[in-house]
Amino acid sequence: MQTLSRARIRPRLLAATGIAAALIAAPLALPTIANAEPAPVLTSPSDLLAAKTGDLVDLRIGDIRPTQPSVGFDEVYYKVGRYTMGKDALNKGLGDWCEANGQGDVASAQPGATIDNAASFTCTIPLGQETADSLAAMKTVVIGPGGLPYLTDGHHTLTSFAETPGAGLNTPLRLRVMGNLSNLSETDFWTQMQANGWTWLKDVSGKAITPQQLPKSVGLKNFQDDPARSLLYFTRDIGYTAGTIPFQEFIWGDWLRTSGVDLSGWNPTSAESTLAIVKTISEAQVAAGQDTVIAGGYTGKQLGTLKKWNDGKAVDKGEFAKLSKPFSDDKPGKIAYAMAYKATLPVLTAPATPAAPSVTASGTTATISWQAPADGGSPITGYRVQLSGGDQPARTPIEVAGTQLSVSVPNLIPGTYTATVTAVNAIGASVTSPVSAAVTIAQPANPGDVHGTLAISGDLRPGSTVKVSGTGFAPNIEGFALELHSVPVRLATVTTDANGAFAESVTIPADAPAGAHRIVVLWNGAEVSGSDVTVQPAVDATRTPDPGTTAPATQAPGSSATAQPGATHPAANAGSSLPQTGAGDLPTATLLIALLLGAGALAAGIARKRAAQ
Repeated sequence: MQTLSRARIRPRLLAATGIAAALIAAPLALPTIANAEPAPVLTSPSDLLAAKTGDLVDLRIGDIRPTQPSVGFDEVYYKVGRYTMGKDALNKGLGDWCEANGQGDVASAQPGATIDNAASFTCTIPLGQETADSLAAMKTVVIGPGGLPYLTDGHHTLTSFAETPGAGLNTPLRLRVMGNLSNLSETDFWTQMQANGWTWLKDVSGKAITPQQLPKSVGLKNFQDDPARSLLYFTRDIGYTAGTIPFQEFIWGDWLRTSGVDLSGWNPTSAESTLAIVKTISEAQVAAGQDTVIAGGYTGKQLGTLKKWNDGKAVDKGEFAKLSKPFSDDKPGKIAYAMAYKATLPVLTAPATPAAPSVTASGTTATISWQAPADGGSPITGYRVQLSGGDQPARTPIEVAGTQLSVSVPNLIPGTYTATVTAVNAIGASVTSPVSAAVTIAQPANPGDVHGTLAISGDLRPGSTVKVSGTGFAPNIEGFALELHSVPVRLATVTTDANGAFAESVTIPADAPAGAHRIVVLWNGAEVSGSDVTVQPAVDATRTPDPGTTAPATQAPGSSATAQPGATHPAANAGSSLPQTGAGDLPTATLLIALLLGAGALAAGIARKRAAQ
């Protein structure tokens, strides 16, 4: 998490929307609140547009947007297990809520006190008396486009509240504003979020995702389970210490995937097995050293690697000893709580087998649709769609998000097609669905109804030869016209193959003016595809090019033309390192030779004269 500049945070008085009548934030440089000034009531997205860095906002946790796709379920199980099965004198869940709300720890609680009933317990720091330390412990949000609050720290804590009886998504909580980026476009917002380290856009396998694939709310059903994230939570203060680097455990997770630590024998339902693998991982963390780059460009020291395992304490001492305590102990360890709570939950499985999808055809496009199967108790994270047929080589399965229930495939050749679907969740993949009913992609009556794409490569200059490649056109059709516009100039007539593709070498007209042009494919005079290009000025034939000079193809942004690797200037002699001279260069070459001969004769004459003296 980016550290806030304490000198820039001003105190603000905010009216609450659920727990109290007034919420007060303080300058972090001061130990208590003083001289608070009035501020707007921030209760809705439109109000949040006015939020400033350092403001405290009171929100329903179900309205806060996550900035990461996964959490460690076992970490959440530990927290919820301790909240619901705990042996603490005062409920740990109440204490965690007080801390997250900027109010220290729980001070007292009525019998049966619950997180969602603020009148049933008190915190050690009353509202309005927050300290710099209590404010620093709060969870944080960034205000995005439309005034939406995005959580930048606290996904596990808020998800634990969401999963706890007597709390849930309606739980109100104050959060500290890290920044307001609501003036940015959606694209620029996510670019800035990534630049600031305020989002983690990788799935549990380390594969990049888009911001659109992030969950819309906290809660286990909305997240993927990242077992490595839980294991690394348990190694805190044994192999490393928590610090200020954003998404620290996820970075350690990247390391764990390539560290060589063998997780194959780990039984995630066994406390003993989990404790053993935590010991192995934490020992590997320390062994990696403080100066080694671990992952993400960070060294072990930056990621909090301890110099000695368990901070130099014996296996029956320190943090590892606390973690090792069984559930029967007066103070069970985190792993014991996680396993005890997990044992009360239904067993999670891979998704059920999806029903056969349906496939419909429109022109040369097939659309595959399906119904979501039972998820096995863990949210479906994606689908794999296999389209087969059409006498084409085997297709790569299409992977889509778990919220998507259809996908379209354009530019298919005529033929018969079927499809299957496989559902995936954090536990595994379902059995592949039965095969769909077949659908036929017919030969289009009018080849002009099929719009393909072009790629151009070569030296785009007057008189030069370039290669034009096309894909996605009507197959086995003669008579497509290839032209250079704006003043139409016929370059070639092409024929597509059985896959609707062609490749043709054409010559740019010698009198083509330099500047913007368009290479197009026409059927009966109507354009079915085109690519904007830029023709470069003709080469000056009187100028000798430097050996090896290349002249790459140039085109307008967004088109697909590319220069062939190693393409050289047309005047370059491929068989010699010397420049080739054409007929137009002969007078110049003759004059150069005459000058050299004359200079030689003059030098010889001077030498003879000096010798005679």
